Amino acid sequence: MKLVAGLLVVGFLTASAEGAGACGDKFLRVGRGARYQRGYAAIRPACILIYANPRSPLASSLRELEPALKRAGHQPRVVETPGAVGPALSTGQYNLVLAPVEDIGVVQAEARGSAASFEVLPVLHHPSAPTRATAEQDYHCVAESPGRKADVLAQIDALMERILKGGKNRKQR
Repeated sequence: MKLVAGLLVVGFLTASAEGAGACGDKFLRVGRGARYQRGYAAIRPACILIYANPRSPLASSLRELEPALKRAGHQPRVVETPGAVGPALSTGQYNLVLAPVEDIGVVQAEARGSAASFEVLPVLHHPSAPTRATAEQDYHCVAESPGRKADVLAQIDALMERILKGGKNRKQR
């Protein structure tokens, strides 16, 4: 009889302990933990002009990058036409311009009339190994798409560090 009573008491205690969670215990159960999303904070916040040519396959990726840049502490602005690049550069103080590698000539041509001083971070779309190698020879820092946003943010930090040390992203020829 004592054995049965003891088993009943143990059974009740076990059943009641399952439903009763102390403060914080609910976070220790498998699959119910608090989500701590990793955030990325820019080491050197920058003013960034993003040239997202609508005809480029990178346009949507570059537009989607804007919120991540803001969360990291950068000040991005997206322009979509070549005619908007020159006025944006002349009115703003941009540290760098993010543009598809094939549109860098357009960005530089639009900037010729302004006194803007900026660096370019070229973005490659599905680059082959030779294309990536050529871009890395021409520029110290390049970004790739598709890719992780954290990788682009790391390239921006590397380029900003290079700018602060007095270096240029384009190699001298």
